[in-house]
Amino acid sequence: MAKNDDYNRRNTPESWSEPSYSQEYDTAYMYSPGIIKTAQNNGHRNVYFNNNNGHRNGSNGYRNGHSGTQKPKGRFGRFMRAACLVLVCALASAAASYGVFEYRLLNGDFEQPGSSASINVVEIGGNRDPDIGNLIPPTIISPSEGMPSEEIYKMALSQVVGIRTDVPSAGFFGQADTTTPLSGSGFIISSDGYILTNYHVVEIGHLNNLPIIVSLHEGEEFEATVIGFDSLNDVALIKIETKDLSPALIGNSDNIRVGQRIYAIGNPFGELTYTMTDGIVSALDRIVTVDRNIINTFQLSAAVNSGNSGGPVYNAHGEVIGIVTAKMMRSTVEGIGFAIPINDAIKIATELIEHGYISGRAFFGITPQTIGPGHADFYDLVAGVLVVNVFEGAAAEKAGILPGDIIIKIDDSEITTTETLRFALRRFSAGDTTTVDVWREGQTIELTITFDEDLQAGQPNRQ
Repeated sequence: MAKNDDYNRRNTPESWSEPSYSQEYDTAYMYSPGIIKTAQNNGHRNVYFNNNNGHRNGSNGYRNGHSGTQKPKGRFGRFMRAACLVLVCALASAAASYGVFEYRLLNGDFEQPGSSASINVVEIGGNRDPDIGNLIPPTIISPSEGMPSEEIYKMALSQVVGIRTDVPSAGFFGQADTTTPLSGSGFIISSDGYILTNYHVVEIGHLNNLPIIVSLHEGEEFEATVIGFDSLNDVALIKIETKDLSPALIGNSDNIRVGQRIYAIGNPFGELTYTMTDGIVSALDRIVTVDRNIINTFQLSAAVNSGNSGGPVYNAHGEVIGIVTAKMMRSTVEGIGFAIPINDAIKIATELIEHGYISGRAFFGITPQTIGPGHADFYDLVAGVLVVNVFEGAAAEKAGILPGDIIIKIDDSEITTTETLRFALRRFSAGDTTTVDVWREGQTIELTITFDEDLQAGQPNRQ
């Protein structure tokens, strides 16, 4: 008995947290081109393409040392291991969840938006002509048509902003405390101060309650308020208190075509402010992973660097058609960047302005945890997403999903990680019904779920 207890102690994973991406993804390393740290190179963020459902062939992505150890067998053994796994994850998750719940509750973040609240209407985007207003042209833009590039740049100077967060750093051995500026870009979408950028540009400032400073081309600086964000799409909406600004013209990213000319304007390295680079749209519908979130983007050849994140991508007519979000990072690769289609970002911004949250988002009602192929193989489980906890009364509970289930499929989408789960859920809205395949005690069970609405989608934690 003592020998078995010692075996179990030695072979029980210390943590069931998700494995590092450098092991789990067999893909091109990329980084998100801002925020950046001045005079440092560690502000880059890793980004990866997804291949083979996010896992490396021939490698389980976990520490070695199991090859000479006999695995426990049998249905009872699998049940006990799954039960222990759920218990360990539940204890860790409960502690973290209670802290988050207590914080959000004390700060009023569980207040549901009132159904009778008035809608805040804001005109988004500048006008092309006083007689026609801010209409999206139905015609497809040709690479050879449009404004001279110098006119686009001149116009962009009043639309593009720099975004900075000064992060305090403690001094060592009696040295004075210092601050490290983290820099990115953004652009104005309304005359009264609404600005679009990437979530990762403002994430550190927002989470640590640090001032987020917006700089205009004329030199004026304002402290911004985070109105809301969608971390799943790396989009954030912030606001500065001023008026009579020059909002960017909003284009239609559905009209983007491979080969059309584009321009990126931003603040590379946080120092080379208002840098303009040009290129073409290289490809559409590129699925990349930015900061552990799977995002739909289009690929561009214009040079983008650290500090460009959140900046606009203009078409030849001076309309914003995308937001710079990532660049491939390889020693042998240059000229490959990625941008979020502007239609996706404007939809998020409109929801946040009008409703205070992103309405209609599907809510599952579970605490998920990735089970990678290495752990699954050793413990006779299956790779997928472990259900650590089921929220009382939520859609998952109503569907019959239990703690300890491993989700392996939603509708026709294979589920291998929490990232693929979140990405699959984007296909659905609140009220939609679909099937969920779960692995339970050695059997695959198909359940039917009707999603709730996530009433907190996009809302920042109110201070």
